Amino acid sequence: MKPRNLKTFKGERFLTQKDCEWHLRIDEPIVAPHASALAIRMNSTYLEMVDGYYANRGVMSAFGVFAAIVGVVGLVMNIFLSAVEFFSSGRNHNDDLSIFLFTVFTTFLFSMLTFGVVLFNRWIGEWFGYTHYPIRLNRRNRMVYVFRGDGTVLEAPWDATYFTLYVVKNIGVPWLGVCGLVMKDETTVQEQFMFGYSSSIKENCLRHWEFMRRYMEDGPSAVMNADGFRYCLPIADRKETPYQGWVALVASDAWNPVFKWLMFPIHVVSFLGRIVWRATSKVPLWPADVEAACRIEPGDPYVRDSSSDPEGFR
Repeated sequence: MKPRNLKTFKGERFLTQKDCEWHLRIDEPIVAPHASALAIRMNSTYLEMVDGYYANRGVMSAFGVFAAIVGVVGLVMNIFLSAVEFFSSGRNHNDDLSIFLFTVFTTFLFSMLTFGVVLFNRWIGEWFGYTHYPIRLNRRNRMVYVFRGDGTVLEAPWDATYFTLYVVKNIGVPWLGVCGLVMKDETTVQEQFMFGYSSSIKENCLRHWEFMRRYMEDGPSAVMNADGFRYCLPIADRKETPYQGWVALVASDAWNPVFKWLMFPIHVVSFLGRIVWRATSKVPLWPADVEAACRIEPGDPYVRDSSSDPEGFR
């Protein structure tokens, strides 16, 4: 089973009423910009952002690890107990066939459980995929580069892309995100890609969009001091450290002391899953042609990456 495409949706569809209602113009300032702590690096050539799944990596892995342990332990115990029963003295050998068939059947079930857990976690991008799925906004050549979940890269012209809000999920109230639509013609969408941030508050999404829009239209100097851009994620060309992974998991709850402690057991379990995700994933590498198009000029005064982060989070 191939890993699914985590960053884009392929397949033609028509523009919807919501697409038009929530259309985001690249030449129209809206609100103050906010980086939402999703920036990996920035310079005069490009801005690189992380995908929205990154902060919660490990949650599904935790369930996967538990299910895989159940499958492996069940498989071992089943074979062991069947062997004990088969070779026990004083047993009626007329039951040999039924014991053999039962052992084969249960072994098959436990094997399928274990194999299915591994395949499912690979498909959703938790195991044997990538540590993250970045997007680059190149302001020199006005291109957007989207690292798809299957390892390929979508290249979309910034000026020809139709940007809009979309409903990420609906849990009583809709959570919105920012997406880009690659158009086949004026009314037909060919492919859709998603930026990482989502929120139940529309203005928050607009502020995140404004951070990216302002970088592309006004340059890095316009967003150097934007809110949410204090640190850069230290994952550009390496895996996170366990400490950085823990920070990423608990950061969303740190603002509320009560909720932080209520979520602590869940964070601990998720952290164990995150360790497994980290061990089985690889760092994404942009193709040579993308790297060539995103070459940074020597002496660029606007280079920002994790090297300027506080000690321990670089």
